Amino acid sequence: MAVILDTCGLLSLAGVVNRSLSDITLERLRGEDEVFVSAISLFEIAIKHKKGALPLGRYSPRAFWETSVLQYALAVLPITDNIFLAAVELPNHHRDPSDRIIIAQSIAHKIDVVTYDEMFSLYGVSTID
Repeated sequence: MAVILDTCGLLSLAGVVNRSLSDITLERLRGEDEVFVSAISLFEIAIKHKKGALPLGRYSPRAFWETSVLQYALAVLPITDNIFLAAVELPNHHRDPSDRIIIAQSIAHKIDVVTYDEMFSLYGVSTID
């Protein structure tokens, strides 16, 4: 099995935000064959960092990303043209384009999402918090 971390899930795993992943979620992550992170999360992290809304200490967004991918053995899920189109074609429950892309990836790859965002479930996506 596999899961995908949304951006907040990645930031929680890395200890950058105050909200921690539950012990059950951490155990599940350790037991997964693959733990993915969407390439859109780097974009989202870089934007938040540039706005001053996401302090990363001594790390640049690129360094944080590369360190996190290696440290947590994450597989980066690329964004294809089909995913962009699928994200646009989703019902308008969620307005955040980054989250819509992660939702589209979750649906296309049939994988659960580690997220705190309750809106994901409106798309029939299985979530783990």
